[in-house]
Amino acid sequence: MYQYHQQQQQYYQQNHPQYCHQGQYGASQTYGNYGQNMQQNVFKMKAWEAYSMGTENELSAIFAHHVNKSESNTRASGIQSEDLCEILNQTPSIRSYYGITWSREMCSVLMAMLDRNPDGFMQWPEFLELQQCLLAWHHLFKQRDLDRSGFIESEELIGVIRHFGYRIKPEVVETLLKRFSRVHSVNGSDRTLIAFDDFVTLSVRLRAYTDAFRKRDRSQHGGQETGCTTFDYNDYLRCVMCL
Repeated sequence: MYQYHQQQQQYYQQNHPQYCHQGQYGASQTYGNYGQNMQQNVFKMKAWEAYSMGTENELSAIFAHHVNKSESNTRASGIQSEDLCEILNQTPSIRSYYGITWSREMCSVLMAMLDRNPDGFMQWPEFLELQQCLLAWHHLFKQRDLDRSGFIESEELIGVIRHFGYRIKPEVVETLLKRFSRVHSVNGSDRTLIAFDDFVTLSVRLRAYTDAFRKRDRSQHGGQETGCTTFDYNDYLRCVMCL
């Protein structure tokens, strides 16, 4: 178990250096410590165990099956968003664990978050990291879904964002609430709730947009983080349209 976690943390640190060191790459006065929170919590459980599989090889075999489905996948040694959608929806133990239907759009968003090449494919280390992220987000969501309804109260989002370590203003949280919550009638009264799939979308986009903005901020200010940066029109579209 220790070796498994150590290997995954090493991969994470190699691909997220801004989260894994002190000083200029550590917790930020501007952006918070969201990356360090992910590093500390994302490797506490193993995906294949959570999915009631006997060994990691079972999960690896599922991934390999989809890699070998097409020549393009085989050349890239990876899967595409439609393959990810099939894995999450058609693997009984995974579908049962999360209890939702994953859309193609959602899977494209998940792919974009970890497609660092970017080549449009997700390789095995990225796939495994994604599974660990999904487990961590699901665990956090279930902690707040006390009645096991599949929803959390919108007010809980404030606590979740603080738990993640983001440093954003209340008016931004209000915008997020409006974007990712749904109004449901419960016992004759309206309640503003957040479903797990919307929660994942929010988690992915908040992380990816913050990463992109933070990277550009640092590159434009000699490695310092100011909370400000500039985008031209095309750069802006590249940043937001990939998610």
